[in-house]
Order: sequence, then structure tokens, then C-alpha cells
Amino acid sequence: MDEHVLSQEEVNLLLQTLGKEEEKREGRTAKNVHPLDTTTLEHIYAGRIASLELIFERWITNLKRGLISVMVNVPTILKEGVSSVKFSELISKLPFPSAVGHFNLHPFKGNFMVILDPKLIYMILSNVFGGSAKPYKIEGKEFTKVEMRIVEKLLKVLYNELQEAWRTVMDVELVPVGIETNPAILVVARPRERYIVLKIIVSLEGGDGFIMLAIPEEGIEPYREMLKGLLERSPDDYKKLMKAIMNVPIRVSVKLGKAKISLGGLYELKVGDTLILENSTKEPVEIYVEGVRKFLGVLGHSKDRKAFRLIGYAQE
Repeated sequence: MDEHVLSQEEVNLLLQTLGKEEEKREGRTAKNVHPLDTTTLEHIYAGRIASLELIFERWITNLKRGLISVMVNVPTILKEGVSSVKFSELISKLPFPSAVGHFNLHPFKGNFMVILDPKLIYMILSNVFGGSAKPYKIEGKEFTKVEMRIVEKLLKVLYNELQEAWRTVMDVELVPVGIETNPAILVVARPRERYIVLKIIVSLEGGDGFIMLAIPEEGIEPYREMLKGLLERSPDDYKKLMKAIMNVPIRVSVKLGKAKISLGGLYELKVGDTLILENSTKEPVEIYVEGVRKFLGVLGHSKDRKAFRLIGYAQE
């Protein structure tokens, strides 16, 4: 018999082995299969609500100005991202202590939250008292009275700027409810309730910490279509807007020229003296709109008033 040809006994043994390997493979596959949790798909995506994104951007921009009242130095604030998470998942990732300010935002239902990173609180405290923004170890103890004072000041600024950002889109009233420092006992929502979470990073002298804004999806669900439609204006709305814009007064000024003079010469100036400018009378003058150089023109008269005629745009 050819040594390369398998006998019937060898063929049967090979088939039995292949069958067992297939059973093992199917068994391993079954253990790794997990059912799809459809509840993770049933939530609002903040990116689909243009008004929310607009509110987020305005809040972040205003915070750069507002936080100066709490910090000695001007902070750098960056948007890290927007996500949708369950309340239980959000709270479980927070360290102890964490400053969680919860509040109502009428007419919306549910509890809104602003969450402060404890590292950020320690950094600001050190910054206020002249220290450096070095990394701080979270020790797992309650905030001191001084640290809570910083928390209250921070939340006041965050609340005020958030309310102003919302009011550019719709009329709201922000009502603070309380501050919780132990996330483990926070019960402002059901574990499976979903929140839209905006996370921003605040950097201060080399150190950084986070601030999170948590919005209950169920609370804004009844107003979702309205929030989406606020940015969709009709042609009549645009006409009214343009009419209002056209009636806004603006300041236009003309720069005739410039000259150099010593301090002594300036001190000796008196009424009737002539100051010779460096510019020629044939050169075009610069025209400024609200302090910004926009046009070039030539001087002249119109009836009994001085005037200028536009001859082109000023080059940047």
C-alpha cells in the first residue's frame, strides 16, 4: 500500500477528532455571546440638538471671564466632549470627596448637576493663597470649611453663567437645591436614568481638573423639538432680524494723519499753533468702523459739512 494513502481506520479517527474540535469551538463561542442591551441605544444625542451645543459653547466662553473672580490667574478652559451615560455609571466613577451641585432648571423637569473635580478645588485653594497648581492627592476625607467656601463660590459663578447661556436660547430659572460631597449617597435620579454630560478641562499654571455639567435626558425630552427648532428661522424672521441690525448705530472715524513731537514741544503748544502731519494732503485717509480699519478715502465737502469719499478697502 502507498505510504501516502490513509487507511480506513486512520480516516475514521481523523473524522472523530475534527468533530470534537468543532464541538469545542461552538462551546467557546456560546460562552462569549452576550445579549444586546437596547436601552443603551435609546437616548438623546446632544449633537443632534443644535441649541444645546450653542448653550455649551456660550457657557464655556463666559466661564473664562467669570472664573477670574474666584481664581488669581486666568484659567484655560477646553471642551473635552459630550456623552450620554446612566446616572449610576456617572456617579460610580467620581472620587470621594467630589463636589456635586444639584439644581432645578425651570421649566425643565428633573435634577441637573454640576460636578467639580476635587483636584480643581485644591488647585484653586492653593492658587488663592499663593501656592502652585501642583497635583494633589485625593485623601478620601470631607472638604474643610475653607474648601467648601471655594466650592460655593465656584458653583455660584457656574450657575450664573449657565443661566445666562440658557437665556440666550429660552427663558429659564435656575434654582440651586444642594451640594453633596459623597457621590455614593447621591440619590437625585434613578440608577438607569440617562444624562447628557458635558466635560470641560480647566488648566491653571500647569495643573488641570475637570468640571462636568449633567443634564437629565428625560427632563429635556418634552422640549427637544422646540430646542431643535429654535435655530430654524423663517424668511420673515430673517427680514425682521436684518431690519433690526440695519438700525444699530455704529461709530465711524477718520484718521487724518500722524506726527512726532517731543514732550517739551507738546508742553509748549498753545492755541493757534500749527502741527504739521507726516501725511501728504494727496494721500488717502484711513477710515475706521468701531475702531477697526476698514476703508480708504479722500477728504472733501458735501454742502456745508466736511465729508470723505470711499476709494477702496484698507489692506490687512
